[in-house]
Amino acid sequence: MSNDSIPPDWDTPATRADLRWWLDLAPTLRWTWAKTYADFAPHWYVRGGGTPGFTRDDSRRVGRVVRTFGEPGKFWKRTNLYLFTEDRARKFWCMFGEVPKPPGIVNLAHATRVYGPQTDFDEQRLTVLRLGGER
Repeated sequence: MSNDSIPPDWDTPATRADLRWWLDLAPTLRWTWAKTYADFAPHWYVRGGGTPGFTRDDSRRVGRVVRTFGEPGKFWKRTNLYLFTEDRARKFWCMFGEVPKPPGIVNLAHATRVYGPQTDFDEQRLTVLRLGGER
């Protein structure tokens, strides 16, 4: 993805209204089962511009929501941000890469599925990922 495709508000923190929008929209989407990861990291995903009712702009907005309201977590050694549903039964995450760029895919899994110790987070990575704003 070139820098030309990064929207001008990408580093602007999401608002509580953005968070509410996502928590209301997510249950209405048709989530795709990630078959290739079914045996070792079961989850679902939606693709911006590929999932009906979920545009590329929507996936970028979710990325900002996760970066603003997400909580640290790890997938083995890799520190990431996870956004939990209000009942904390499920979590959403994006694959941001080394430098956070707007995601094309948003993932969803049961919150009880964790991989490796959820301690000793990479604080430098969190500094890169996180946006300020209300938490």
